[in-house]
Amino acid sequence: MTNKPRVLVTYIESGFGHIMSAEAIADGLKAKYGDKMDIMESKIMQDDQDETLIKFEKFLINQTKATNKIWHYGDLIFAVMNLGKRPFMNLVHHVFFRKAVNEMVEAFHSRLPDVIISTHYFITFCAMEYKRRYAKQLDVTVISYNPDNNVHVWWDRRCDVFITNNSLASTEAIRKRKFDYSAVRQVYFTVRKCVREFDMTKRQCRDKYGIPQDKFCIMIADGAYALSKSKKYCKYLLSHIKQPLTIIFLAGKNEKLYEEFEKLAASARDDITLIPIRFTEKIYEYYAACDLFVTKAGPNAILDCLFVGTPVMVDFCPHPIERATCKLFVKYFGCGVTAFHRRTALKLINKYIADPSLLDGCRQAIAEHIDKTVDGGEQIADIVYEQVKYRIEEEQTQSSDK
Repeated sequence: MTNKPRVLVTYIESGFGHIMSAEAIADGLKAKYGDKMDIMESKIMQDDQDETLIKFEKFLINQTKATNKIWHYGDLIFAVMNLGKRPFMNLVHHVFFRKAVNEMVEAFHSRLPDVIISTHYFITFCAMEYKRRYAKQLDVTVISYNPDNNVHVWWDRRCDVFITNNSLASTEAIRKRKFDYSAVRQVYFTVRKCVREFDMTKRQCRDKYGIPQDKFCIMIADGAYALSKSKKYCKYLLSHIKQPLTIIFLAGKNEKLYEEFEKLAASARDDITLIPIRFTEKIYEYYAACDLFVTKAGPNAILDCLFVGTPVMVDFCPHPIERATCKLFVKYFGCGVTAFHRRTALKLINKYIADPSLLDGCRQAIAEHIDKTVDGGEQIADIVYEQVKYRIEEEQTQSSDK
């Protein structure tokens, strides 16, 4: 067994933004400190084949799906969270989710990490429980990276380091959520290395996937599960758009929807190209092929899209997290527009087809606010290093003594 600090990067599915952020952090750690740390990556809810954790991850996935599918369900959940605040969180997790918490604590204990890196509130809560229960025997540092653009009430402020990706979230963490000022850090946005280093042109991406070069192209999506407005928006556009258009429709992991749109593609008008696609790790190549991305305000999807230079049209914000994303990237940065009704979307898309230069302002805003030369994952790696530097120095001293 190595004497290097053992750093555990955790992956959990509740939407895919948490996974993509964890991948970016792992990329940064391996690039900068792979020789100094023992970096462990784990799909922590699945790798041990623990039935309780597998079921709980499915529960979290279903909650995410419900916020997209059921009108105002997300607002209701967040309203309850804000009313109960941390005491309610503790009650729920110690009573109703007690078994899942206990199993997660044991999953940590079987790995004996020196550092636990979390991108989800549940992992952070369990990590703090692990630290509390084993504090006398173990020295564990819990580092939370919040991939969202605001800070909701269930994030555990007991963690050793809490990292945000924008100044609005940092202010909210300190002033509203009462995090210790000294524990809060701010880094640049985290995206996967493959996205940050992506350099294909729009023409190259269209050639790769057989997308027409001569038509305005939009992509319609609403997350990996495709349970929100995308189906309705796409069918409405297919029926009402009067100009030539390419529509890439992300069915994601919704196989039934994919098959439905495969049939629609075969019967589309001659001047309409409909391309349904499944979930893919290289979705950013499709973003880059488009002139506009029509989507709900998922933080990770919007961020990946902006990193390849494509403006966004936000059509839905199912809860406060996604409203904060829309506020930051659309209203504050100006990297896109909103169209919360399909008739508004149709009107705007018709204008953009007639005059694509109308999106030049959004593209300029993207160029001003999205800096591909700055790696938030590596900045987090530096924060991790500062937390374990003394361990590394001790190991080096011991090695030189020998």
